[in-house]
Amino acid sequence: MFKGIHPIFWIGILLMYGFSVIFWIWEIASDVGTIHTKIFGIPAPWVYGNFFMLFILSLFISWMYYYFPAKNAVKRKED
Repeated sequence: MFKGIHPIFWIGILLMYGFSVIFWIWEIASDVGTIHTKIFGIPAPWVYGNFFMLFILSLFISWMYYYFPAKNAVKRKED
């Protein structure tokens, strides 16, 4: 079933769900709730949920999904 899936896929899954679990634990452990926690004056869930997870992490993972398989293809052509 998982044969043929590039290992970078699993790294991307680990990054996405790893950060999700870290932020989830932070929300549980927070005394006042994360909606009242501010990062540079912006509510924390917006910063890590919308900006970091949806924008920065998604762009980084999509770059990884393109860059590393393309790099391996070039390496295979050279051999």
